[in-house]
Amino acid sequence: MKKSVNDIGGENWGPINLSQKETPEWAKLSTALRGALGEKGAGLVSLHEGRRAREELSYNIYHSLGYFEMGMQAIYDILVQKGILTENEVEDRIIAIRNNSGP
Repeated sequence: MKKSVNDIGGENWGPINLSQKETPEWAKLSTALRGALGEKGAGLVSLHEGRRAREELSYNIYHSLGYFEMGMQAIYDILVQKGILTENEVEDRIIAIRNNSGP
């Protein structure tokens, strides 16, 4: 049976880095976004869909992302899979934000 990407039981990943004390603002916003899109908000992304999307990430992506980054990747993947957003819409918005050209 193939191990899931999140199954790290028995593996040595070394000590946990406890140096970060503050949660970055973007991470707090990601929690708010998850709530707004979730079952008690818009109903677009369920808890189970989020877990499934995380577990379907490739090994390298799963282990290169932090907790909040992984959550945002899962939401992105779900919204694209459902046709709510397109990859191009997200890419265009990222470019607009980077260029500071507004919505």
